[in-house]
Amino acid sequence: MINAFKIVWEQILYFPLIIRMVKYGDQSTYQNFFLGQAWKIFNPILQVSIYFVVFGFGLGQSRTGHGSPAEYLSWMLLGMAIWRFMNEAIMSGSQSIKRQIGMVSKMKFPLSILPSISIASAIWTFLALFILGTAIMLAGGIGISQEWPWAIYYLFATVAFSYSFSLFNSTIVILIPDYISILRLVMMMTMWVGGVIIKIGTFNNVIGDILRLLPFNYVVDGIRDAWLRSDTQFEATFLPATLIFWSLTIIFVLVGSFLHNKFKKSFIEYL
Repeated sequence: MINAFKIVWEQILYFPLIIRMVKYGDQSTYQNFFLGQAWKIFNPILQVSIYFVVFGFGLGQSRTGHGSPAEYLSWMLLGMAIWRFMNEAIMSGSQSIKRQIGMVSKMKFPLSILPSISIASAIWTFLALFILGTAIMLAGGIGISQEWPWAIYYLFATVAFSYSFSLFNSTIVILIPDYISILRLVMMMTMWVGGVIIKIGTFNNVIGDILRLLPFNYVVDGIRDAWLRSDTQFEATFLPATLIFWSLTIIFVLVGSFLHNKFKKSFIEYL
């Protein structure tokens, strides 16, 4: 517990440094690209466009539980915004210590803030897709829900879960190198079982009930419920899903902080 509080305090104490490191990292990554950091916005939008053509028109998702293609597109954009953010934050954050431990030894700041840098860097993807989804909603005559303040809660929940899971993974990745391949596969599967493209509500069976309780489904459907329109199925499972989500978040941060503090002095030896 003490380890967890110490790591959380480090995120607060070094927050200005986290922001500076995000700016530096983005500039160095895209400095050789003609469009520069705009690729952080174009790439997810192009991906969503392909999914919309295939699933919105090809498989008729826009006519299954959605009033119009515009509503389905905004519905998918909101879900993709939160999933892409989590995917980028978790995958990058889980490998952040392994990739940048040499830099830390020179600059003398806590290893625990490296996952936070990755999470902060991924926020631009969320903002691009979220703003685009909102614009399509408004253009299609779909107003923002009166429950919109809950969107702030779900974004905070996403950041908290992404950090706790990344902190846990960052140590496991160093101890067990093959773990990153398993994590990459799991994260890709969450796009399909997390209701990002296909509405999980259509699965009226035990499998659907289980999927609706997953942490990824919780924030994906939560952001839609708060911003787009109410989802009675989501609201029916809100309490148990919330308990599961925050229980997992706390477990990951407790175990992750314990492992991080136990092995951080010997990370170089494993690498």
